[in-house]
Amino acid sequence: MNLLPFLLSVGRTLSRNRIRAILMMAGVTIGIASLTILASIGESTRRETMKRFKNMLGTFDTVIIRPGAGKNRGMVTLANVDPTLRFEDASAMAQMPDVRQVAQIQDALDIDVKYRDRVETPAIFGVSSNWPELRGDEVVDGAFFSEDDNRSLARVAVLGAESRTRLFPGENPIGKTIRIGDVPFVVRGVMAARGAGPAGGSLDNLIFTPVTTASKRLFNRDFLTMMIVQLKDPNDSDAAVRRIEALLRERHHINGSALDDFNVTNPRAVMAQVTSLGSTLQKLLRVVAILATAIGGVVIMSVTLIAVSERKREIGVRRAVGASRLAVLLQFLLEAVLLAFAGGFAGAGIGIGGTQIVANWQHLPFLIQERAVALSLLLSIVIGLVFGIYPAWKAANTNPVDALRG
Repeated sequence: MNLLPFLLSVGRTLSRNRIRAILMMAGVTIGIASLTILASIGESTRRETMKRFKNMLGTFDTVIIRPGAGKNRGMVTLANVDPTLRFEDASAMAQMPDVRQVAQIQDALDIDVKYRDRVETPAIFGVSSNWPELRGDEVVDGAFFSEDDNRSLARVAVLGAESRTRLFPGENPIGKTIRIGDVPFVVRGVMAARGAGPAGGSLDNLIFTPVTTASKRLFNRDFLTMMIVQLKDPNDSDAAVRRIEALLRERHHINGSALDDFNVTNPRAVMAQVTSLGSTLQKLLRVVAILATAIGGVVIMSVTLIAVSERKREIGVRRAVGASRLAVLLQFLLEAVLLAFAGGFAGAGIGIGGTQIVANWQHLPFLIQERAVALSLLLSIVIGLVFGIYPAWKAANTNPVDALRG
């Protein structure tokens, strides 16, 4: 069957009823645009969230241990942190068969750092020398401090990328002396930029010092505010976490149902939860967008039914001069499908433009889900077929005599 005459006839009909055609397209356009934007922005958000969580949590072969979960039962801050994690806990943990290495950490958020007439308040992290290896961070200028620096309480510092920019704009900081509080430190290196964390805060406005130096010379603390434990087998992380918890409970003399005085976070488990939540939310939003597109299909069916009633005489004339029922059905069905596809095509274009706008606004990577766009266009054709078949069938089964009389 030659479809060209049908297509030409459909084109002439639609051109004579432009307002009606636009109304029929509008619902599908909105639905497909929504579907394209939600699919693309959803994937961009998922990737950016995973990137930010990885920036904050480090590699996924680690677990993070913080103090105070038992007694405080809320947000652990420097003001209420329990002195429950000890250097000896880290040493004992490093001997476990599950553990590759342990990073010891002390931190503070309220210490002024001075260089000449500049004063900043970055986060100060006292860490062990294995921090870059364990976290997967890179030193881009100079070097990180060594284990000898840790043992000797050396007053050396490594700057985060933002701290370098704030304290040394346009200046090489290596070998320069800064004052953390009242204590002078020589800048040994600069870390690569890590970007933002999951909440959007900077992960680069910080300064690292040897943990022993921070403990004795800055904070006057004999306890740790965090430990990061690298596991030998990340796939066994759940069992390893249970063994780590058992070791700490034994060392801290916690028995029975007593609350732990520490909290263990498994980044792999956190990321699995985040990924699952993001996937569920994305599916829900896609269902909403598909429903919106289906509503556009209902609009197509309603308007096409009205058109069938208004064009009864045209249908009667076509049948009288020999047009078959199939020919009439195809004409009206093609009108519905072409309008739905045109609406889908316009919606995909609007969706791509909308994705660019939202990505720029939210500082997300611009990402187009080609598969989602293709499926959206296919969905628009299906919508045209499903919601156009009944009006087309009704037109095809119109009695030509009654149509000519009407």
